[in-house]
Amino acid sequence: MKKFPFLTKAASGALTAAMILTVGCGQAPETGAPSGSSASAEALQKEIASLKKKLADARSRIDSLRAQLNGAGASAVDGGLSAEEIIDELMNVKLTSKNRRAAERRVQFLFESLIQQGDAAVPHVRAFLNKMEDVEFTVQRSDEEEEGRGRGRGRGNDWAERLRGRARGSSLDFEKPPSLRIGLMDVLKEVDGSSAEAALGEVLSKTARGFEVAYVAKTIRSMIGPDAFRDEAVAAAHELLSDPIEVPNPNNFDRNSQRYLFSVLEMYNDQTFIQSAQGLLVREDGKIDGTVLDYLDDVGKEQAMDAIYQAFNGGQVTDRGDLSSLARAGLKYTGSNPQANQMFKDIMSSDEYDMRVKWSALREMDDAEDDTTLQVRLNLMQGLQASGDDATDKVVEMYTRQMEAKISGEEFDMRKEMQSLGTDFWRNTFGRGESGDRGSRGNNRGEDRRNQPTIVPAP
Repeated sequence: MKKFPFLTKAASGALTAAMILTVGCGQAPETGAPSGSSASAEALQKEIASLKKKLADARSRIDSLRAQLNGAGASAVDGGLSAEEIIDELMNVKLTSKNRRAAERRVQFLFESLIQQGDAAVPHVRAFLNKMEDVEFTVQRSDEEEEGRGRGRGRGNDWAERLRGRARGSSLDFEKPPSLRIGLMDVLKEVDGSSAEAALGEVLSKTARGFEVAYVAKTIRSMIGPDAFRDEAVAAAHELLSDPIEVPNPNNFDRNSQRYLFSVLEMYNDQTFIQSAQGLLVREDGKIDGTVLDYLDDVGKEQAMDAIYQAFNGGQVTDRGDLSSLARAGLKYTGSNPQANQMFKDIMSSDEYDMRVKWSALREMDDAEDDTTLQVRLNLMQGLQASGDDATDKVVEMYTRQMEAKISGEEFDMRKEMQSLGTDFWRNTFGRGESGDRGSRGNNRGEDRRNQPTIVPAP
């Protein structure tokens, strides 16, 4: 917890007076006074008694000021505002284009004032967070300003603002707190200690907002360690993913709630949600949920291969980009997983995929370091039947030779081999045919897909 590097003026003055008085009281009476001068001695005694009283009063004042600085009282810097008063003022902050800088400085000052109050502020912060209320620290524009943003250059500015909004909606790193609740969570982080940690943990069990679960998890892991509040954070993510709660007036963070919740599972490398996530992979509109696929790919790994393979071959997914993403996620397990092996065979043997797709799939085969996996992949390639297409067969042969060289430790110059095939070969192989649709996969996988073919990107 941060401490004040200075005292108030009153405290400084009292301390100075105390030092003077202490020095004065410690001095012996001056010598040389006429002996037997009883009047002078009596006056000196009265002065000493008066100085001692002033010293006692000064020390009492200093003790009182110290109690205010370190206890449940108000901060010396903020003019005596209590934690409740600070939070109440933050609740009523309104940022406009005219007052933005001053308001942001005031907000930062108020948060710092709460931090300085330390543990004394925690119960008040905790009580507010339990109310599930929030205030966004974003600029509130007048009707005239909003109307102007829709005209002329304002249209471009509005597009830029939406772009910035999407970026804000997918990050957990903020230069300034975007809302009161996030700012108060930062206060708890700075205060630290068991009471602050408990208050943050309580948010996990009560909030309905995915990005708050993610922010608290990230915050408390940085305070305690990578496994801090693991069970509470994972349970909250599971619950909100399985039974989402609609947040009134959602902001960009709320609209990205699912992404934040899956990021929590990735933070803790939680694999207990893999089975449930498989049911969320393909949406009702036939599109792949990229957030779910990322989780299955990053955390589920080969355990998710069944879901990936079923989605790839099920027929419901028709979008070329989605199919490409599924193939990329699945082909990395070729050589160790039967379904990945079959996916590779399907791509290489089916007329639904053109040479671009097959070439990309072949490039995936070389992305392995252990000889056992490489040998299984080589066997798959050697077992492919000749397609009857000269270009396909030449490319398969070229990659087969490269795999053989890698396993045996020999040198093989793939670039030189590719150059030897000539420019015309590559132009004819990857150029467009007369129909301009060399990448067509046929009509049985959907009529509305654009920019054929389905490309399986190389790693």
